[in-house]
Amino acid sequence: MVTHELKVDPHEFLMRVLLLFLCVCSVSYAQTQVAKVTKIKLEDYGWQPVPDRRQFGHTYSHNLWIDHKGRVLVGFTVREDHALATREHPGRSFHILRFTAEGKPDLSLVLPANDWYKNEFYLGPDDQIFARANDALQLFSEGSQGQSGSWQPLASCPENCFISQSFSRRTLLFGAKTPVSGRDRPTYTFLDASSSPPRVVRTCSQMAPYATSITDKFVYRGNYDRDDDLTVRFSFCDVEHYEDFPQWGRGGGYVLNDETLLKVDPFGARLLGPEGQVKFSLKPPKHDLMDYFKITTDERYDRFAFMVDAIRGEHPLLDIGGHLVARRVLVLDETGKQLASIPTDIHYHMDTNFSMSPDGHRLAILDDGVLTIAELQ
Repeated sequence: MVTHELKVDPHEFLMRVLLLFLCVCSVSYAQTQVAKVTKIKLEDYGWQPVPDRRQFGHTYSHNLWIDHKGRVLVGFTVREDHALATREHPGRSFHILRFTAEGKPDLSLVLPANDWYKNEFYLGPDDQIFARANDALQLFSEGSQGQSGSWQPLASCPENCFISQSFSRRTLLFGAKTPVSGRDRPTYTFLDASSSPPRVVRTCSQMAPYATSITDKFVYRGNYDRDDDLTVRFSFCDVEHYEDFPQWGRGGGYVLNDETLLKVDPFGARLLGPEGQVKFSLKPPKHDLMDYFKITTDERYDRFAFMVDAIRGEHPLLDIGGHLVARRVLVLDETGKQLASIPTDIHYHMDTNFSMSPDGHRLAILDDGVLTIAELQ
């Protein structure tokens, strides 16, 4: 048997290994690369830090949206002056700014506000602006041919008022308690935001208790008061008749539409179809926890963004808790493939939020008065 000795130039071998390493790294990086990031300091447009309000957990106000033209809209509350506040002049104002796809401001709206924390706004399916401020829900109508727009009052929305919106942006639910004969009577109103002008679909004095999500037809509740704790759904204003969803299991979640449920907890996320089939399942690396209070998605529900915390130094056996060392916004597609991972501040501020564009190719992150706009591949 004849053998041949293979001779390899050490320098050539090293170059080949280095080239292979660079190729692998390039492919891995391309999977999560953000093409372009723009940062806007809102302080240049009048933003002020909001007085901190200590609370259990963290809640997000609806202060950040992206419309169908890729424009980013952001809202914030400022103190106008230090004079004594009155009903006519509450001393604060709620500002809504809109930035073009190039990052230039093209709309600036101001509403009087009598509260720091109850001001917010929503976008309708056709990018209409619904704002809550000064105990009222209002709709903004843009002017044409250089004319200024105007606000149209829709409903009273006092301090105890709450607003919920379907993921399609087509349905708004607002509810409040009003005193009648010495007792607070609740009123729930379902608004079709896709009609022009918006029309009331239903108004009722009762609704399924502890509802967690609404779609354009139903109210959903997870962990229903039964032994199995399954997800159920009710028609608007119906509290007696419900439909079981055993295929979606226990624990509730984000009902994106009547056929899609996104279940999120600190240890992962799953996207479920109408028969309970798993479209994707994500389990973050060890010591990473997902924030299940807020997610954002595109309008086709094939791209999703989550806030993920990196925890280090915990020892459960020694009863030693960990500490937060990093936080990022993680973007996935409908198969669970990671598209982007964007670092953000490890501290939650009163204005912390993030939002995805309807086409899924733009992500906005708001944190302590800094607006970060990321272009996604």
